[in-house]
Amino acid sequence: MGDPPPPRDHYAVLGLQAEASPQQVTSAYRTRIRALHPDARPSGPPADAELAAVLAAYRILHDPARRAAYDAEHHQKQQAASRPVRIPVRVRSAADTEARPYPRPTARYRTFAYPATTQPCENPIDRLMAWLLYGI
Repeated sequence: MGDPPPPRDHYAVLGLQAEASPQQVTSAYRTRIRALHPDARPSGPPADAELAAVLAAYRILHDPARRAAYDAEHHQKQQAASRPVRIPVRVRSAADTEARPYPRPTARYRTFAYPATTQPCENPIDRLMAWLLYGI
């Protein structure tokens, strides 16, 4: 079985700040594991997913090399998220709107051919169709 998908933020999963010491990481991990352990609490899909997230966060933050790589990637993502996104937009001036190669379409009204008789229909479905199509 493969590793679970990476959580939103390993520090948030363990309830830590990014500057936490290795001892604080271990302490937070032990606290979360005690609270989420299947013997202490009934297991289920949400609890299992939360337990897997805590295990993955500890596996990354406990190892100094993995933590350094995660911090660099996390910092890079935060910088990319804080940068404004440029969306190209075409802006037309008043001169552009007046010099169109084609005229602006005008509203066209539909005309309906009403039936020769305007007697109400006896069948409710026919009456509904007449009302929808012809407005009778």
